Amino acid sequence: MRLSQMLFVTLRDDPADAEIPSHKLLLRAGYIRRIGSGIYAYLPLMWRVLQKVSQIVREEMNATGAQECLLPQLQPAELWRESGRWDTYTQAEGIMFALVDRREQELALGPTHEEVITTIARDLIHSYRQLPLHLYQVQTKFRDEIRPRFGLMRGREFIMKDGYSFHEDEESLKKTYQDMYQAYSNMLRRSGLAFRAVEADSGAIGGSGSTEFMVLAEAGEDEVLYTEDGQYAANVEKAVSLTADAETSPFTSYEKRETPGTETIDKLCAFLKCSPTQIVKNVLYQALYDNATTVLVLVSIRGDQEVNEVKLQNELTKLASQYGAKTILKLTVPDAEAQKKWAAKPLPLGYIAPDVADDYITPLARGELRGISPS
Repeated sequence: MRLSQMLFVTLRDDPADAEIPSHKLLLRAGYIRRIGSGIYAYLPLMWRVLQKVSQIVREEMNATGAQECLLPQLQPAELWRESGRWDTYTQAEGIMFALVDRREQELALGPTHEEVITTIARDLIHSYRQLPLHLYQVQTKFRDEIRPRFGLMRGREFIMKDGYSFHEDEESLKKTYQDMYQAYSNMLRRSGLAFRAVEADSGAIGGSGSTEFMVLAEAGEDEVLYTEDGQYAANVEKAVSLTADAETSPFTSYEKRETPGTETIDKLCAFLKCSPTQIVKNVLYQALYDNATTVLVLVSIRGDQEVNEVKLQNELTKLASQYGAKTILKLTVPDAEAQKKWAAKPLPLGYIAPDVADDYITPLARGELRGISPS
């Protein structure tokens, strides 16, 4: 086709809403066009690129013996309720587009397809002789991102390849996992991308293990931690680190001391003339479970460290059954407004201890205060 006949319109200047180089270049070169927040049209040049990328993906997936299919974007709510993830995706993470049709039935635009593929497998697999079964698709996904940004990197509608496999034993599962590891590595190498395979948190999908293939770039919203010898790599939500050695404490006796005007660890250490490694700080969280139970959680952590909220939420999810719940909808540090539900008076910023005084916490909430010490 002649260029004069192609839909090819370039821009002279960077668009005001474009933050990173890839977003600016795709818009200026006429590859994509913004239709709404996190919603983009793929113009002819972009569609040619996507077709080439899809071809690489299909070739590598087909080489493993996987079979391509296409699953519906519109999914019944009852499938998600059966798996227990409806509340997680509509309220906790809040990323699912949910709707009610003219027959008053609840539906969702699929952010992922585990429920659909599991229903198909349940209906069609009748014998272990049909296993292993490995299916994949290249499909549009929908996720209601709080803040769509970085162009195609974090949108509300996007194309994703996802795969699902079913096995009769763990050995078969591990073989397919390794096949996928190699296939994903091949895809990224053929695409000319620098990447690292890192240990990752499974999130709402769950599971005993997860590997993310991270493209190394200055732009993005995730951090990768790795050793120079390449023997260990993980994203910041999953990484296990060795803490710095604590400095020798200057304190020789135990005593209760007044510490006025020290609402931060830095100010407290300056006041006491000590190191943050010699201080234990307490962070109060409020966990809301899917059965409307609210639990107060007090996290004790060394003064020079920060709470990893993903790891904390994973631990609290394990305790959900104790409260007759399945999952956590929200984990927050309660502000003054939230404290009104259980506090006799607002807690002073920066001052909280495991033995919170009775005149701060109401008797009903006092029994729900749970302490967690990170390992």
